Amino acid sequence: MRYLIFGTGAVGGLLGGSLALAGQEVVFLARPALAEALRSRGLHLTGDIPTRTLPNPLVETNLHAALAHGRPDVILLTVKSYDVKAAGRDLASVFEIPPPVVSVLNGIGNEETLAAWIGEAQVIPATLTTAVQISPQGEVRVERSRGIGLAGSHPLLPALRRELESAGMRVRMYSDPARMKWSKLMTNIVANASSAILGWSAAQVYQDSGIARLEIEALREVLWAMRRLGLSPVNLPGVPVALMGLGLRLPAAWIRPILGRMVSRGRGDKMPSLHYDIGRGKSEVAWLNGAVLQVDEAGGKNTPANALLFETMARLVEDGSAAPSFSNHPARLIELAVRRGVQGMERYSPVP
Repeated sequence: MRYLIFGTGAVGGLLGGSLALAGQEVVFLARPALAEALRSRGLHLTGDIPTRTLPNPLVETNLHAALAHGRPDVILLTVKSYDVKAAGRDLASVFEIPPPVVSVLNGIGNEETLAAWIGEAQVIPATLTTAVQISPQGEVRVERSRGIGLAGSHPLLPALRRELESAGMRVRMYSDPARMKWSKLMTNIVANASSAILGWSAAQVYQDSGIARLEIEALREVLWAMRRLGLSPVNLPGVPVALMGLGLRLPAAWIRPILGRMVSRGRGDKMPSLHYDIGRGKSEVAWLNGAVLQVDEAGGKNTPANALLFETMARLVEDGSAAPSFSNHPARLIELAVRRGVQGMERYSPVP
């Protein structure tokens, strides 16, 4: 099939590069700087996968130029959540009936936003659990290879699965898109907002008993939100999310070392996605921790950990100058958690 990678970055580079190297026709839509790097140096895949190079990727910097190579059979949408609305608008402007769009996006609500522009029938929900990053030179490095989940009943799914598997991807199918996406949310919020706020690695987050407790309570709140929606966690490729959900019933002191090992091993040296949003004026936190708040009709009273992380992160995104007051200062975040009423946090407060 012919693929269009809409929003080439780490995820798009991995999926598109793997498909192209497996013999599929792939066009990459990328920002100018990355497009130039890919054209001059090629696309390199390395890390926890066989090292390979796509020497001459077909890269364009605008949608019309990308479509000049032919109508794609499939579009892999790999932008950030805050760019989904614009992407949907662009696709609706150039297609009367768009090709199927695989929404390989983190967070909750993106598929609904996309469907409002191109129609629900054209949207295929997906989740990538492989940890991956890309350098400005176009080197895609896989920190931990896991796989991709595809959900729904679109007629293209069997062919899409075959071609992704032929490209070396581990694929798992799901009948319930919401259950899949909310399970992925659990993995997305782990050591993400707290790590970005404090400027810490995932390992540092779980070495601090107070911040680790804040993390655990945020995860427990995701489970609360899922129950409100009639959902339960499901295992994702390479990630035992259902087991994590069961484990969160245990005392926090028992869970902390297990989660610490999981996130440290799974993320490697990769900084959390929200780390790069400080001072940028835009962030995916509204689709991550913010999505949990959307379920809480009490305005965060049932989800105080996620409310704190969302509001603090949103403030730092808008005003990067405030970051030093939190960077490497866990006591400040802990004290705010105590004031918010996050369960169990009072025992870690430095203030009597």
